Amino acid sequence: MARQIKSKRILDKIYEYQTLGTNLRFYEAMRSEFKTGDLLFFSGDHWLSGLIRWRSKSAWSHVGMVVRIEELDRVFLIESVLEVGVRMLPLSFIYKDYDGKNKPYKGRVAWAKHELLASDLVKQKAVKEFCVDNLSKQYDRKEYWRILWRSFWGFDNFFHDEKYTCAEYIYEAFKYANIELPKEKGVFISPGAFWRQNALEMKAILI
Repeated sequence: MARQIKSKRILDKIYEYQTLGTNLRFYEAMRSEFKTGDLLFFSGDHWLSGLIRWRSKSAWSHVGMVVRIEELDRVFLIESVLEVGVRMLPLSFIYKDYDGKNKPYKGRVAWAKHELLASDLVKQKAVKEFCVDNLSKQYDRKEYWRILWRSFWGFDNFFHDEKYTCAEYIYEAFKYANIELPKEKGVFISPGAFWRQNALEMKAILI
């Protein structure tokens, strides 16, 4: 079970910022340990990030997944991003060029493993298939507002379409591998809910 962190302020207090060089050296030393299905949790500064953290009572506002292509010895991050949709980029870009402006991710990033995926090659293959098959799908901007509306008023009907928020994308990828991830009180799919599950083990703070 990952350590519970209820706000970005607490996260920054517990895990102090390291230099970019220190973080990058750690990544390069641990690169071989990143496996398909590993999760990356982000705590950003965007106003929507703050809203998600507040609603889920968590330090985390965004989540993505590691996909490893063994044949090429390449490690990627797949995520659904506002204004972009589902994209795939080299994992090292969180330190080098996350936003396309030759800058690292502005915020904190944690690396975690799910116990049902960590050593199950069949399930890893399934989540990889889902992620690759759904590359370039649009980001579901409207769904955030639907999620918040449902959460506040207690509705439990979901709107299904071919667009994904970051957490919806991970939720569906795991579901494709027959792993059910938790929701916030049954209706709100959030990075914070994923982080709080007993099956998750935090490996490191990457930034």
